Amino acid sequence: MTYSIIAREPETGYMGVATQSQAFAVGSSVPWTTPGYGLVATQSMGEPMYGELGLDALRAGLTAAEALKALTSVDPHPERRQVGMVDAYGHIEVYTGDACVSSAGHLVGDTCASLANMVRSPHVWESMVDAYERSTARWLPRRLVAALQAAEDAGGDERGRRSAAILVVRAERSGRPWRDTVTDLRIDDHSDPIGEIHRMVEHNWRYHRTVTAFEYALDGNVDEAIAQLPHYTDSTELDPDLVLWRAIILAAAGRMEEARALGADLGNRTPEMVTVARRFGDVGLVDPAVLARIFPDPDDR
Repeated sequence: MTYSIIAREPETGYMGVATQSQAFAVGSSVPWTTPGYGLVATQSMGEPMYGELGLDALRAGLTAAEALKALTSVDPHPERRQVGMVDAYGHIEVYTGDACVSSAGHLVGDTCASLANMVRSPHVWESMVDAYERSTARWLPRRLVAALQAAEDAGGDERGRRSAAILVVRAERSGRPWRDTVTDLRIDDHSDPIGEIHRMVEHNWRYHRTVTAFEYALDGNVDEAIAQLPHYTDSTELDPDLVLWRAIILAAAGRMEEARALGADLGNRTPEMVTVARRFGDVGLVDPAVLARIFPDPDDR
């Protein structure tokens, strides 16, 4: 009833799961993760035990293979399940029960694995691994989206499409748990869930990069802030909050002409954001004089 991909990237230190289904709100049942320990995808006639107890087993130090074997041994109906796991050691284990509705199967690649059931053909799960491993994207959510799109192009869910989800976490804990979930996106009910989640992944990337740049700028590390800023061709591609932060970063770097142009654009599109920006100066977050140059009062022009 669903197709999913699980992966771990040694280079970036991220691991993630992405899934699509005709079922409503697939993100509420299939993907499970705990940063630093592992992740689980449980589907077909999904059993939450594999998510809850599977993560408990991984936190206790079991490998993915050990955890999956233990859980299928106590499941009264393992033949109905399809489960994939990634553990803290980078191991990947996948299981497809004999009673999963065809076409059903899985494929394990070098750093990823796909699993699918009630799809149009085996090409669905095969294409996911191929697309993931051929992708040159450096941002893991983009590679996961590419895999989902390849599965859809290969026929997808036999019943159609409705929901999708992507969950990416750090493979090693940072000591700051609030930073260890990298991406957590869900499309619960939409005619084009993969198109929508692709759009959200791109915004997620721009948001992460811009917020990181803003924090660098506030700490006085202007060069690193500029290096983090994502490229764009037109400020209308950016949400108003990203335009605001970008303008402040450019001003901090001495690129006042660019900052003022963004400020003018923001004032025309969403003048209420200019009011919010000036409040940054009231609490000393940003120098009020800098804000006054980015967003000059109309009476002072």
